[in-house]
Amino acid sequence: MYAKSYIDKFFNSIDEYASKVELFRIAYTEFEKCKNPSLQWIIELSEIMNWQAMSDRSGVWTYYEVLNIDSKQILIENLKAKNESEILSKYSAGINNYNDEEVMAEIDEWITKNETKIYKYIEEILIANREWFYKL
Repeated sequence: MYAKSYIDKFFNSIDEYASKVELFRIAYTEFEKCKNPSLQWIIELSEIMNWQAMSDRSGVWTYYEVLNIDSKQILIENLKAKNESEILSKYSAGINNYNDEEVMAEIDEWITKNETKIYKYIEEILIANREWFYKL
């Protein structure tokens, strides 16, 4: 479905946010077609990217306000499995606290200060699943 050179272009520039977004778009489009439970990494990717992006755009409270319980659990399980305790701690702090402005402000501030760490986590998810993209 996608030429190798097209996928290569985004993996070769994975440090650019636009490349991360395009790879996510491709993955999520495929996930929407099949809803294959073995593709939970796409939900993990979706949740971490939305968490970070909603914080940047309008405040992380908007992410938590509409949080999907199943998707949340997938991200939490993956953060634990990857020993990402710092991200896990901040992510978990907002669950059921979206009305607490102080907690939301602290999470927003942490996300802003740790953007590079979050982007690295996103890159690691994509790189770990690189071969999947070439099989499309």
